[in-house]
Amino acid sequence: MYALGISEPLIPFLGILTIAIGILLLIPKTFFIGNLLNAISIVLIMALALRTGNYKITLIEIPFLALPLILIWLKYPFKY
Repeated sequence: MYALGISEPLIPFLGILTIAIGILLLIPKTFFIGNLLNAISIVLIMALALRTGNYKITLIEIPFLALPLILIWLKYPFKY
């Protein structure tokens, strides 16, 4: 987290936000919002990594960004 420029007081907030996003994913009515927030948080991590010049983290995050976007496309609970 320090390599991305995230300060120590912000780390617990990000942890709580991540847990809240995970809970939103479990509820069918908030599935879209949860995945959208998940994708936004991943893009934020990618932007912070690019700002610090760490391209390896950015490339590693690409599959993790694709996952919520694919889940949004599939819809909950995976209707065809």
